[in-house]
Amino acid sequence: MDVTVKTVSIHLVAAIVAALISTAFTTGMLGFKNHVFAFIVGLVLLYFIGQFCEKMFGEEVKGFSTWLWDGILPFGFCWFILWTILTNYL
Repeated sequence: MDVTVKTVSIHLVAAIVAALISTAFTTGMLGFKNHVFAFIVGLVLLYFIGQFCEKMFGEEVKGFSTWLWDGILPFGFCWFILWTILTNYL
């Protein structure tokens, strides 16, 4: 598989996990509600997944442009959409 496909796939799986955690904090499943903390959890997860991909694939994913198109945008779109859907229906 291409490095781009692997990077996007890793970010999408992380976005699903981030959406589930963010929904848990937003709806109060963990004992308290905090929308800001739910947002920060997603951003922190995005940062660490980006660092993981950079270490895993090396020079092929260096640079902000690659990280933007292969990591930030797929993660952001999937995370926000799934977080919104889960928050509204749970």
